[in-house]
Amino acid sequence: MLCACCTAFGLTIAELLLPAKRFDRQIRLLTAVLMMTAILTPLAKLDLSGFVPDDTAAEIQSADLQAAAIQMQEQAVAESVCRALNRALTEKQVNCRVLDVSLHIQPDGCISINEVTAEGNLLTGTVFLREWLGADVMITEGGAQHAADG
Repeated sequence: MLCACCTAFGLTIAELLLPAKRFDRQIRLLTAVLMMTAILTPLAKLDLSGFVPDDTAAEIQSADLQAAAIQMQEQAVAESVCRALNRALTEKQVNCRVLDVSLHIQPDGCISINEVTAEGNLLTGTVFLREWLGADVMITEGGAQHAADG
């Protein structure tokens, strides 16, 4: 309140010192702005934390969005890997088609392929797929299962 009183006193003296009436509007506007600033300054220092949304809700929403983004990224990478494997199998003239790739993208960016679902000549296809992806990748037959899904 001391700030508001000092501001009002200073502006009153400024009005008295300026003799020209043509600046009367500008001085009154400046006075109003400075008075509002002086009055609102203490109000700006109020603790309004009760009106701010809870951080945990924002964190949960952020985690949900992050999980959805990771899932979409994994799906896009799985589709790309599926296309690349099918292209490679076609180049090797193997009558096998990869239907689905189950993978996980680790936080460091490494891609871990867990399972490959394929149809056709799985005996020959498995040989090439294990050569390219590693022996620990599970390769399952999925022709009948995916025909029912689609």
